[in-house]
Order: sequence, then structure tokens, then C-alpha cells
Amino acid sequence: MKAGFTAGQVVSPEDLSQLDREAWSQFLAPQPLAFLSLSFARAVGSCVPLVRVCRIVRDGRPVAYFPFQYRSRAHAIAGIGERLGGELSDYFGLVAEPGFCITPKTLLRLSGLRSLLFSQLDEGQSDKGLFGEKPEIGFRIDFPRGGQEFWEEKGRNDRKFVSDTERRERKLVQEYGPISFVFSDGDAERSLDRLIADKRSQYQRTHVRDVLSEERARAILRALCRTQDPQCEGILSTLHAGDTWVASHFGLRSGSTLHYWFPVYNPALKTFAPGRLLLKQIILSAQHNCLERIDRGGGDSPAKRDFATSQHFFYSGLWQVPSVVAVTHHIGLSIAWRAARYMAQDKAIPN
Repeated sequence: MKAGFTAGQVVSPEDLSQLDREAWSQFLAPQPLAFLSLSFARAVGSCVPLVRVCRIVRDGRPVAYFPFQYRSRAHAIAGIGERLGGELSDYFGLVAEPGFCITPKTLLRLSGLRSLLFSQLDEGQSDKGLFGEKPEIGFRIDFPRGGQEFWEEKGRNDRKFVSDTERRERKLVQEYGPISFVFSDGDAERSLDRLIADKRSQYQRTHVRDVLSEERARAILRALCRTQDPQCEGILSTLHAGDTWVASHFGLRSGSTLHYWFPVYNPALKTFAPGRLLLKQIILSAQHNCLERIDRGGGDSPAKRDFATSQHFFYSGLWQVPSVVAVTHHIGLSIAWRAARYMAQDKAIPN
């Protein structure tokens, strides 16, 4: 075998050796992201039968891991992949040793893929040679000196926002009782079922597409709720005022980062900004819970900008290698995208 020879082996997450598990964890450690962890891949794989990992080796030793999934057996046969977790993932990409770089076409070849549609490719993946299109902004909240100091500084820099938040909190206490906050619910699995039901009601009420409509998606959340790994731990937080439920959040913790993922609030308390009050409590508890960052994922909104301290970009795209399958997949996607735009325009036309 010549020096520098790179090869790929496609396996299921459960088939990785202990050496691979340790290497994956080591590669991810400098910038822990729960959605790129082996534990996330294993949790999704326990609910989705066609989750795969391309184990990339150089000179016989592992240098990178690329998790992905197939939508169906037909796609698996054709070599058409998609990002791990589908819509239930805030990050997509490669986990690799420092300095490792690869082109998308080589990555596809090693993974046995002819076409791969993706989004949520973080800008940091460019260091590994991976690029996309259509940038989407993402926000983070950093508080390396603790949540209390963050909130005090926020009060100095944005007095109106902090004053309004604290006024709403005082009014909530006056009308419903003292605030009680639990960062990590001791009965998280039972509480998660309620959160899922409330989140689905919120989707219906706000006319947002229900990403939890399929049982498989709900099963993934339950599997992640049971996951207790330093690089991927399910965390369910809850806020009450007296005996009244105010808001909850289910997310994933990786090291000192909390991925803010599925928040839901009591619609009867909307005027109190319950989502904002919950986020404030999570931030204030940060030092006690060894948190230094909240990652809000992709997407822009005033609520995300209110707390943000930094921003970055995610990219989407379609990687392909020349083949009949790639051309057919591209044509099929184009037809689906045009149909979706047509439906959206049709709904927007007033009766």
C-alpha cells in the first residue's frame, strides 16, 4: 500500500470498533457538536434502519467519519443519500482529525454515493474541503464568564430589553406564583411526550409544517432523551410559575454547549413572553450546569437576535458524481421544488 493511500468503508454506527469510537470522540472534542457525535448517529440509527457511516482510513488508520442516511432501500441501491437525521439535525458534515481535507466528489466515492442532498453544513466544514451554497445565518449565545454576568452586561447594553423581560417576569409571579425552574427533568421521558404533544399543537396553531408528524421522528427524540453521553446528552428543561406550566425545552448538550432545539410555551401565557423567560433561566443557571454557549441553529428571527452574541453560516447543496442516477435525482428534485413553489404561491392567492 503506497504512502498516503485513502480508503473508505461504509458500516452501520453499531459496527464501529472501540478504536473507532475513541477516535471519533477525539476528533470531535475540540469543537463538540451533538449532531455530529457518534451517540447522535447511534440514536438515529436505532430508529432509522438505513443510517450509515463512511469510515475513512489513511495508511490503515482512521482519519475521518462521515455519517449519513438513505431515505429508502431504493435510494440505498441507487446510492442516493441525505444528511443524518433528515430535518431533525442542526448540523451536517464530516468529523475528522486536524488538517484532514477532502473534496465532495471523493467523499461521495468513498461513501458509495452518487448523489447527496444536504443542508446545515456549517461554515467550519470548509476547512475540511466541504462547501455548499445558499448561506443561512445561525446565531449563538456565548457566556464564558457565566450566565449572571451575561445578564448583567445585557442590562447595560440593552436596558430596554432586560427591563421589559424582568417586568413581564414580575407580573407573571404576581398573577401565578413564584418561578420554579428545572434545568434537567428527572422524569424526562414522560415529560417529553407532553412536550411533543404541545409542540405539535403549536405547529398546527401557527400553521407551521409539523416535523414531528411521523412516529419515526418522535422515536428519534425519545432515543435522544435517553442518550447520556458527554458529547450528546438529551436535556429537558421546564419553567413553572406556581403550579402553572410556563414553558419547556428539549435540546442536546455537548460539552459546554446546549443546542437549543425544541422550545414550547403555554399559549395562555403568551403576553408574558414565556419563551424568553425560559431562555433567561437557562442562561442564569449556566454556571451551575457548566454551560458556556447556547447554539440556536440556523434561521433568523427577532427572538434569536435578542440574545445573540455571535453568528455564523450554514450552507445547503447537492453533491453529485456524474452518472445516470445523479441526473435522474437532480431532475426529480427540480420537479419537486417547482411543485412546492407552485403550491406555496397558490396558497398565498386570496380567495
